[in-house]
Amino acid sequence: MNKFLGALFSGLLFCGILQAESSLSACQGSNFPTWTNCYGEVGPLPISGDVYAGEWKVGKYHGQGTIEYPDGTKYVGIWENGLPNGKGTLTDSSENKYVGGFKDGKRQGMGTHSSANGSKYFGEWKDDKYHGQGTNISVDGKKYVGKWKDGLPNGKGTLTDSSGNKYVGGFKDGKRHGQGTYTMSDGSNYTGQWEGSIPNGEGIYTFADGKIEKGIWKMGELIKRKK
Repeated sequence: MNKFLGALFSGLLFCGILQAESSLSACQGSNFPTWTNCYGEVGPLPISGDVYAGEWKVGKYHGQGTIEYPDGTKYVGIWENGLPNGKGTLTDSSENKYVGGFKDGKRQGMGTHSSANGSKYFGEWKDDKYHGQGTNISVDGKKYVGKWKDGLPNGKGTLTDSSGNKYVGGFKDGKRHGQGTYTMSDGSNYTGQWEGSIPNGEGIYTFADGKIEKGIWKMGELIKRKK
């Protein structure tokens, strides 16, 4: 998202003024750093090659506007002081797409990201990362619903896969951590402490036939049985 930074600078105006769906009047003249409370188009800009069409305030993108970059990336939405702020849509040449909130040029608040490979995330964002409550569906059929922090599952959540296996419990940095229950498709399950996605601590393993092993686990191995 740093492409949004530094997009405004004084220079040559290569493209004329265009007024589209805006209540503002057309910007006057070619000195766009002075444009304010008007609608105008500039680009391709020198060096960057960016093309912007939309509303301006004191020489900055401000209001509703669209920017297109030479690499095919496109943003359509609300701007404030030269950066995406508010609701918008971001797409790239690979057909990855984000629809949702922005703050200071980064994805923030509620939003949905759809990848070209079929994976999808919808939920809360902070500083361009999954952060808060959200759901991620992977192309391989895995689905995570729960808390996120800095782009990774952190806190309480539920993870399922296409084979019917299911984990409900704590996560830390994307791995099963703390108290949780992992139930396999055959009906067997482990309930107890986890660390690094491995049973570690006190827990109970129930086999598919009903047999139970209870005790202390270390790195996935039962090291001390309890009655």
